[in-house]
Amino acid sequence: MNYATPRNIEHLEDCRFYHYMDLPGIGLVEGTWDLRDEIDNYLGGLDYSGQRVLDMGTASGYLTFEMENRGADVVSYDITEGQPMEIVPYMNGGFNLAAAQAASSQMGERTKNAYWFAHRLLGSRARAYYGDIRSLPVELGKFDVALFGMILGHLRDPFGALCSVARLAPSTIVITNQTHPDDDGGTPLAYFMPSTANREPAAYWALSIGCLTQMLDILDYEVEDVRSAWPWCRGIPERDGREHCSSIIARRR
Repeated sequence: MNYATPRNIEHLEDCRFYHYMDLPGIGLVEGTWDLRDEIDNYLGGLDYSGQRVLDMGTASGYLTFEMENRGADVVSYDITEGQPMEIVPYMNGGFNLAAAQAASSQMGERTKNAYWFAHRLLGSRARAYYGDIRSLPVELGKFDVALFGMILGHLRDPFGALCSVARLAPSTIVITNQTHPDDDGGTPLAYFMPSTANREPAAYWALSIGCLTQMLDILDYEVEDVRSAWPWCRGIPERDGREHCSSIIARRR
């Protein structure tokens, strides 16, 4: 399997951390999300010992390294090197899509640097794969658990991503995500977030637990449990505080 070549990142200033984490010889590094005191709930309360895990949307790798600390063999997935996130393509108001994509690509590369910086300091054995989430290669092999950590809402086609991963996860999928504001746990709701009023750049969907449950049911998974997690959003001043996430644990029938 053609895994990503590790980067030899020596300097903290070359990195952009998405997660808060503690690094040997460095101490606490700060990012957008602090998951540390909610990590057990965020990971769905599963026993990861001896499990082969696919960490979808690893960013700076905190979830990978935490699952590895719990005894997992982890493959970290992220977007192809040099590619931007799926920026919302506003076509009015003078929006410069090319500039936004360039900035996103640069931020993504600095986030990958953070992953490899932490990977080296923590002595991680995790491997990384960078590619298209909608066409993950079968050569990655099978995984006991596939974890989606707050990425489905950032994708134009979240169901397509689930379909791609389901081929590789014959046992368990965990989805941890903020859910639809009117979520009642059962109604399959999806709310399209960007508008010309809010100019949201890279979040497309708020999905209810019922909506995600229905998607998983189509793929022959049954929701076994739903847990709540309250991680800190610290890197966005107007949102500073704890935000509710639902961790959905689904098993293949």
